[in-house]
Amino acid sequence: MSRNLPLLTVVYDVVRSKKVINDRDLYELVSSKIPGVSLSQIEEALLKLEVMGKVVTSASGKKGELLIEIAGERRYLTPDEE
Repeated sequence: MSRNLPLLTVVYDVVRSKKVINDRDLYELVSSKIPGVSLSQIEEALLKLEVMGKVVTSASGKKGELLIEIAGERRYLTPDEE
């Protein structure tokens, strides 16, 4: 568990600094800070952060792309605002 803590911290810090980021850009930024990290390790960290309620992931309009954002930053529209 302690081995994953720095990765969780780096992933969360990158997402927090960008507000909204896609999975490819996240991978590039995290891998520049932690050489040798794999995409599956980043996905595992994202899953943990999502379960913790820190981030929200959603499908982008582009095929197979994910958008990641800080959970508190998401704003839902009410039906009368749409």
